[in-house]
Formats: sequence, structure tokens, C-alpha cells
Amino acid sequence: MVFKKFTDRLVSAGTTAANTLLHGPEQAEKIRQLESMGFPTERARHALNATGGDVDRAAELLLLGANEPQQYQQQQQQQQNAPPPARAAMSSSSVRNNDHQNAGPAVAAHNDEQMRRAIEESMWVSQQEEARQLRHAEAASMKNNRKKKEVIDLTGDKKKATGTKKNNTNKPPKNNVKSAAAINAGKAAASRTNNNQKKTLNQTHPNVQLPEKLSNKTKEEQILRCANRVKPHVMAVDTLLRVLTSVRNTPDNAKFRIIDRTNGNYIAFVRDTPGAEDMLLAMNYRMISCNNELRLERHMVDDALLYLGISALEQMRTTDEYKEGKRLRGFHAEMRRVAKGNGSPDVQRGGMTEGETAIRLGFLSKCPKEPPEGRGAWVNVQLGDVSEKIVGGSVKRRFDGDDTLEDVLNWLGGSYGNEVLEKIRGMRREWCLCDLNRYPILPLDVEKHGKKTLQYLGLFPSGKLGVRLSDDAWRDRKEGSDASGGFGIHGSARGLGAASRSMLH
Repeated sequence: MVFKKFTDRLVSAGTTAANTLLHGPEQAEKIRQLESMGFPTERARHALNATGGDVDRAAELLLLGANEPQQYQQQQQQQQNAPPPARAAMSSSSVRNNDHQNAGPAVAAHNDEQMRRAIEESMWVSQQEEARQLRHAEAASMKNNRKKKEVIDLTGDKKKATGTKKNNTNKPPKNNVKSAAAINAGKAAASRTNNNQKKTLNQTHPNVQLPEKLSNKTKEEQILRCANRVKPHVMAVDTLLRVLTSVRNTPDNAKFRIIDRTNGNYIAFVRDTPGAEDMLLAMNYRMISCNNELRLERHMVDDALLYLGISALEQMRTTDEYKEGKRLRGFHAEMRRVAKGNGSPDVQRGGMTEGETAIRLGFLSKCPKEPPEGRGAWVNVQLGDVSEKIVGGSVKRRFDGDDTLEDVLNWLGGSYGNEVLEKIRGMRREWCLCDLNRYPILPLDVEKHGKKTLQYLGLFPSGKLGVRLSDDAWRDRKEGSDASGGFGIHGSARGLGAASRSMLH
């Protein structure tokens, strides 16, 4: 074992010395580096000659596995069969003989040509393997999809592509006859696919033209449109008019040029009103999201836009919609005042006057006894519109089907006092009692139908009544149906045993 190591070192030393003598120290060091990587000396020298002495490129060429000349293989076999002392001598003599024989530019060109051919052969083998893998993957995909397709040759090999096409043409033709169920299933699938695709408006309604966005119109058009939309909302019109007037009179005061969108009045009357906030934006107010506010910069104040906005709002205050809204606002204010007398904390602490107590007790004494739970039907009465959410403005009680409308009125007077009944029954008929279960809502003529039973009037087994503001036709008794409030026309409405139209005349 020791003798083997000694001989290997002797061979290595001899080889290094021979390379140093023949090629110089620099070339010998490069050959030694390649030998340390596991490459033979002869192959390392050829690779260095082919790459002009570049060690990295020579290592890459050696890793490609190029075939060596037959002579090099014979020499390696002879060295392996020889004893160790002779093996070292043969190695050194082989190096000298090859150096003498291969000396000159012709030998270097020959070596370069061999290396180039080896590289081309390796690349050609890699390309053929890649093409084979692509063809195998394509054939597997066609087999899975079970579709009859022509194989596309990605390698450019015309012979193989032609052979594949011939094989496909030689196959027996498949039976393409489909059943009616398969055809219908295909049509249904295509229909679902088409329906899932969203169609544009031009495809579904080619003759419809969308109006231009309000933000794309001029400032003047935006202000006039917004003022027209906001006119039924009384508080929104008054609030906008007050803000714009203050900005026009004192433009340097930032108090009127900054609007807090979290303010309670702004939320109740302006923010959710159609056209109100858009009108402020048309006046050059800007939305500041970080502070949740609207801000009008001093240099953006336009006197012409302010004059136009104020004029438009003042014009809206003369319209019928604004006046009707003003009347409804006053009516709901009275409803809130009346509702406070129905068990409010102030009434419970201070109590009612002696006269008011006597009046209410008189009304309640005329009411029939309330049926026990499980009998009769609920009758609900709502003061004003439900959207106003009037506190204490809703009461309910059970009645029998043979109780009359007059009994309901007496119960209503005992709950809210004589004021409600006077305005419903009086000659002026400022308010009216309406059946909310009908559409459109129609007032009930309490004077004509006061003695009728709830079942006869269609208020049993459930009744929903509301106190509403009377319109001009109801106050002036111009209903067009012999002062019946239209009830005779719509009398056959609802309820078990309700009267027909002819019976209500």
C-alpha cells in the first residue's frame, strides 16, 4: 500500500515536471488545476488548447463529455496493464511523444475540430431527447382529450411529421352519428355559456340613449337641476338658502365655507336629500374625506354661481311642491305635540287638567269592553306618516267584529283628547282618518259610516288606521261621489263579510 502511494506520487511528480518543461510553468499550473478536478492530463491539455488557455471554458468543454481519440484510449489501457515503474515511464514518454508529434498549428487545428465535433454531437443528442419528450407529452394529451387532431411536430422533423399524419389517415373512421340527447345537451351548454357572458347596453338595447351624467353638464345646468330636485324638501331648501346667502354676504368668514358632514341637522335635512349635496358641489365645494367635511376655498367663491343658486332656491319656494311640503311639516309638528299627551313623562308628572281628564274619561266610558286575549282583532292607529317616527304616535286595542267605527273614535278621543276628533269631524275637516290597508289610501267619512261595524267596513279581522292631513278636495267635499270620500267606489275592498260597493251607497 505504501509502495502504491509512493509510485502514484512519483507518477504525478513526473507528469508535472514534464508539463513544466514542455509547456512552461503557467500552462502546467492550468493542467494541474484541471487534473485536480478529476480530468486526465491529456484531455485537460486538449481542452486548454481548444479554448486558448481559458481554464473555465476548458472545464465546461470537459464536462460535456466529448469522446477522446482512439489513440488516447489505447495508451490509457496500456498504462493500466503495465507495472507501476513502467507506468510512470510510459506516461512521461507518451507526453513527450505526443508533444513532438502534435507540435505546430496543424495539430492545434485538428484538436479544435475534434472538440467542436464533440460539442455539436452532444447538443444534437440533447435536442433529439427534448423533441422525443415533447412528442410523448403531445401524444398523451391527445389520448386524454380523445379528440382527433393532427400532431404538430415542434422539432421541424418533416419525416416524422409525415409518418404521423399517415398513421392517422390509416385509422378506421369513427362513428360521428350523435343522438338527439347529446345534441340537445350541447345546445344547452352553449346557451349557458352565452348567458353567462355579460352583454353591454348597446347589445341589449341598441336604440336606447343614456342621458349625459350630471357631473358632465355645465355648472349652471347642475344648479338648476339640483334646485328642481330639492324643492319638495322644505328644510333642505331653507338650509341651502341660508348657507349660500351667508357665503355671499361674508365670503371671508370660513365658518360658512366649511360644512361638517357629521352635524345632526346636516344629516337630517341635507346629506340624504336628493340633489342637496350635489348643489353644494356645483358651488365649488370640495369633499374632504379625511375630515368628513365640505370646504369652499376663498379663491373658489364665484359670485355668479352664488347669485344663480340663491335665485333658483327662492324660485323653488314659490312652487306648489314646496308649499305642500311646508303644510306637511306643520301638520307633523302638531302630531308630535298631540302625541306628547299620550303617556308622556311631562303629563305623568304634572297630570292633566281637570277638564281634560273629564273629557277623556267621558270618551272611554262610551267604548265597549276590550275582548280578552285570543278574541277580537287588533286595530292600530298611527298619527302622521310612519317615516316621521313620532314618539307616542301609535296606539292599538282589540275590538270585536260587531264594534262600530264610532267606538274606535271614542277610544281615540280617550287616548289623545278632543282635539283630534274635532279636526276630523269638524266642518273644516282639516284632518282625516284613513284606512291604511287600502291602496291608494282613502279617507273614511266618519259622519256617514260612524254607525257601521268594523267587519262591514273591512276593518276586521285586522284594521290599520292613520290620521292624515286632508287635501283641498276632501276639505271642500269635492270627492266626486256624493260626499262619500270615494269610499262608495272602492267599498268592496277586504275583510270577511265586508260590504260590496252597491251596499255602501
